Amino acid sequence: MALDVDIVGGTSGNKAEVNTYNAVKVTPETNAISNPANIGGMRIFTEVDQGYITNFPTLKSPEADFDYRVRVSQDLLLDDEWFNYTAQNTAKHSYLNTTMTNGWTAGQLTTNSGNITTTTTGTLVNTWATFPTLGTTTLSLDAEIGFTAQPQANTFIEWGVGLGGTTTTAPTDGVFFRLSSAGLQGIASINGTEVSTGVFTGPAGVGTWTYTNNKRYQFIVYQSTTEAYFWVDDGTGAVLLGEIEIPSGTGVVSMAGAGSVFFKQRITGGAGAATISANISRYNLRQGGIQIATTPSTQGSRLYGSYQALAGSATYGTIARTGTITTGNEANVTAAVPTTTTAALGSGLGGTFWETVSLAANTDGIIMSYQVPVGSVNSPARRLVLRGMYLSSYVQTVIVGGPYIAEWFLAFGHTAVSLATAEAGGATATKAPRRIALPFTQVVTSAQAVSTLVSQPTQFVDFGDAPIFINPGEFLQLCTRHIGTAGTTGTVVHRVTPVYGWE
Repeated sequence: MALDVDIVGGTSGNKAEVNTYNAVKVTPETNAISNPANIGGMRIFTEVDQGYITNFPTLKSPEADFDYRVRVSQDLLLDDEWFNYTAQNTAKHSYLNTTMTNGWTAGQLTTNSGNITTTTTGTLVNTWATFPTLGTTTLSLDAEIGFTAQPQANTFIEWGVGLGGTTTTAPTDGVFFRLSSAGLQGIASINGTEVSTGVFTGPAGVGTWTYTNNKRYQFIVYQSTTEAYFWVDDGTGAVLLGEIEIPSGTGVVSMAGAGSVFFKQRITGGAGAATISANISRYNLRQGGIQIATTPSTQGSRLYGSYQALAGSATYGTIARTGTITTGNEANVTAAVPTTTTAALGSGLGGTFWETVSLAANTDGIIMSYQVPVGSVNSPARRLVLRGMYLSSYVQTVIVGGPYIAEWFLAFGHTAVSLATAEAGGATATKAPRRIALPFTQVVTSAQAVSTLVSQPTQFVDFGDAPIFINPGEFLQLCTRHIGTAGTTGTVVHRVTPVYGWE
């Protein structure tokens, strides 16, 4: 049935017109920017808070730029750490304490591991690295933490990004969580002046937020230059606990604009009523809203440490062969004749290697040898990515015999130190070394004098977009072969610098 009525505007009194098909005629809007009310469209919102706190969902709309593109962002990983080792990772973390002590056990970092309640005591673990808050980006820290007891009088447990301060005082700047006898709250410290969310309330704003002893929770804090948001995930989904907008009288939520990831516990103002500890499983730090092209190995070096041992290693710091540490000076390494089956010149990923030149002619010899850590529940396994290598050599004691040409090659991927390791499957699977010839062809002259450089056409090889990957448990070795007349005595020092990263 046709609609046999006039459609008249209530204000204008004008009648609607029809088109040639007797349908209501609609004139397209040709200037949507000036007349947005004339345009029908869909508004997109995403949920920030499901209503756990206020009973009302909190929604925010995405942005579009002036070139009509929806604004999206990616996360740049800045740091990531699993506390699954049994000693402090000194390569990444500083640890300070006043009477109170921490413990590192498989699976967690425990504050106040000695369970003391003495006043004016505390511990502080923070990253050596610092991380900035830039422009409109978001710095995001999440940490998995459980507590051994309910909040105790005079005891404060704090974690976040900022300046951690001393072991017994409050953090001096930054954004962080604070657990005290009052409950859990979020803090923005601007050069020591604190703004608080207030103690977080429970569901629907009733009571205070509580936790179950020894249960792990994921605590998340997002911060920009002007605001901070505090979340918690108990395993059923993340909920927004509270937020801090630009504090009155300042335009930022922290003055420093950069800080370390820190975890601290302190007892001040009197003895603790009872013992409490925080068990920290891991943390992750990201920067959202910024796009920086990076390779996985570069990112791995940022997260796990460049040119130093991985977390969980027996010894942190350098893994290059650099001599014997004595009392402030390093003793020279011991010279040795290289072999095909042992790391006779010492193990290390780069460094200084002293070769006694009496290796038989036309025989392979291992100069530098390094085994990528196998990995375990206490030390995450990482692949080594070799992107290039430097080599230079000089005569340390005069050469007797020669001359010879030293040809160089890489051996990698084998599962035992020997270059004779065979490829085998089955229950005792092994891998043989893969070999790549290098452009390091050195000329050692007959009776070459002490303190002279060994001639070679190039000192660096760049693997470019075809790097070498060495898996956990496999060896990377820099090897040589002497062509010509074998030396009788004498020492050549090789200085080796690999360019590498971790994945």
